[in-house]
Amino acid sequence: MLPKKFLSFVCCGVIALSAVGAQAKPAKSNWQSVVANSNLEVTTLEPEKMTEGATLPLVIYLKNLAAPRVGKESDESILKDLRAAGNLVAVVDYAKSPNSRVPFINRDLSKLRDDVRGKKFLANYKIDDAHVYIVPAGSRLKRDVPFFKDEKQTFAMDIIYPSQAKEKVGSVIEFSCDNANRMGNTSLSICSDTILDAEATEGLAVVMADHPVSAPYKGLDPMPDVAFKIKAAVRTLRAQREALGLNGKIVPVGFSRGSGMALMLVTTEGKSEFEGKGENVGQSSAVQGAVVMSGRFSYMDLLSDDKMVPRYAKAWGERETSLENWRQQGALDYLQARSSLPLFLTINVSEGPDALHQMTILRKRLAELGQDETFYLDPEPRGHKVTLVPALLDAMNAYLKRQLAN
Repeated sequence: MLPKKFLSFVCCGVIALSAVGAQAKPAKSNWQSVVANSNLEVTTLEPEKMTEGATLPLVIYLKNLAAPRVGKESDESILKDLRAAGNLVAVVDYAKSPNSRVPFINRDLSKLRDDVRGKKFLANYKIDDAHVYIVPAGSRLKRDVPFFKDEKQTFAMDIIYPSQAKEKVGSVIEFSCDNANRMGNTSLSICSDTILDAEATEGLAVVMADHPVSAPYKGLDPMPDVAFKIKAAVRTLRAQREALGLNGKIVPVGFSRGSGMALMLVTTEGKSEFEGKGENVGQSSAVQGAVVMSGRFSYMDLLSDDKMVPRYAKAWGERETSLENWRQQGALDYLQARSSLPLFLTINVSEGPDALHQMTILRKRLAELGQDETFYLDPEPRGHKVTLVPALLDAMNAYLKRQLAN
């Protein structure tokens, strides 16, 4: 018979386990898919340890997709580690629905983020809006990889990559539109930004990096500071090659606040004045192309009624007397000669006049240099959002795979 003192200890242990929550039986539910035109089975797996009412990071794990599974590691081992890391996991089973791949699955990926934001998906849990990840089966999530540290914060990235793939894979990196939360679901949902989520299902490694300007964002991306940071991010990703099975080829994708960052990685390539700060200084910061969507690329040609001009003048001086300072802030104005890298450009037909003007001057400058580019005007009038048009997404996917091929 156990002594009373030991029984008391065991009893207290039971109470402590109850506080963090014993693992509940996986719950089954359904979610309405747009692309499958049916209800898909969802299995909810709670973290190994969970306090009742806790706010939880969420991983939506997609299995049985139409796209080939590139990561060969088993679901069992990946899901075990996701739960051990404190994630709430929702396994969505596509049952090999033929449209569950790019360019069609983007509609579902957008709806998933919308439903999380609208509390229509796993509404009985408190979801951490800053950490909502969509991970295809066979892929792993590596969070909070640091690439730069300044007096305000440590800048980091989250990486989703195929685990135990037969061949090394290329990487798509995006600089977040959310300056406070790099994986902020609200921002991704509002902008219908599904590019990284979708490309992960195609077997690429995808990376969301902190925007190089700390919150609060005031519409200014000061050079050369941002260049130091985005180049450090690329170097840090390239340094993960051996550990994560990457081939070292990287293409940045940019929308809104992140669009100038994607372009800047191309236009400042080979310029040593932007190197030498941040992590992994021994690695290359070269990229293999860029997808550039709506944003600002030059401050030398703005519309006369651009509401941002007074803010720029306050930060950089009046343009007439501080012309060089204004020129140095724009990614496009570093491109002085034709680059060997083809670019992929797109913007929505109903974007604001400032954004449409910026895309016009970008394309004009590229044409003057004889720069190779592919341009698609998104015909679906949705304003300041990332495209969900299948033909456009199909072309973008083909471009990324071409540029990132082994």
